[in-house]
Amino acid sequence: MNMKTPSSRPLLLLLFFLTLLPHCARREFAYRRFLVGGPCSVTFDITNLGLASHLYNEIDNALVRYDSLLSYFSEKSLVSEINTRHRARLEPELVGLFQLCDSISRLTAGRFDISIAPLMKIWGFYDGKTVVPDSALILRARQRVDFRRIVLRNDSIFTPEDMQIDLGGIAQGWVADRIAGLLKGYGVKAAIIDIGGEVVCVGRSPAGRPWRVGIRHPRGEGVIETLEICDGALSTSGDYEKFFIVGDRRYPHIIDPRTGEPARDFVSVTIMGPDAAFCDGLATAVCVMGTETGMKFLDSLRIRGILYHEIDGRLQRLETQ
Repeated sequence: MNMKTPSSRPLLLLLFFLTLLPHCARREFAYRRFLVGGPCSVTFDITNLGLASHLYNEIDNALVRYDSLLSYFSEKSLVSEINTRHRARLEPELVGLFQLCDSISRLTAGRFDISIAPLMKIWGFYDGKTVVPDSALILRARQRVDFRRIVLRNDSIFTPEDMQIDLGGIAQGWVADRIAGLLKGYGVKAAIIDIGGEVVCVGRSPAGRPWRVGIRHPRGEGVIETLEICDGALSTSGDYEKFFIVGDRRYPHIIDPRTGEPARDFVSVTIMGPDAAFCDGLATAVCVMGTETGMKFLDSLRIRGILYHEIDGRLQRLETQ
């Protein structure tokens, strides 16, 4: 996740109320800001104007806090503390996050692995200087990647001294779940939260209909299809998000921890379920699995997924049963 410098709070408050005023009759309120590595959008429906203003500040404070904790690039983040000291005390909700990471890693036989950072670095996805590394460099980096070497003990995490972690494959979905929980705690019955493309829908839209969420067209502009969701989450990972091309081969930023190579047999993976964090991590893993294995995996767990892949330059769509 590349954390950009936050914009000023007074401007955000002004934008909030400018957004609010035209929708007063509809009781619809909107928050927008770039945090946690991407654009954040929170739209919620509530009748109490004073509470709406308070909720806006609660959302902003929460996102700023999570941004400061989860960034791989910030020297003051929790992730950087772990990568520097190789140990840290965790708050209860963060213990839960790391436990979830471990569970998804084990469920997917290591296709999802938060210790992926050494591989991301040698492929140049951190500094933008993308390059195809030689096989010896890949092998050395792979030897530093293994989620099974991460130890969670009570409220503490311990990592080996040669390990670097990166929560970019799950952080945005996890944060979307936290914001949804915050809103529900204040009695909000209708909301849609989008954190860098990871979406949580609370209830139904103010019009009483399901929320409509678009899947980005992986090879063109706009959306390729629209889904209807009530009380659920959606995560999409694609080979178009961060990538480089050498010759006729595309190298996306989603890397197979087992081979050290970028995943190839996918274009776009969308996972739907009750929690965005789980969907987020699983979407990453299914990209690594590839189309055929990914479909069998999702079907075996009865998880709804939509996969796009290419055959002879044409997009093909698959959906789980």
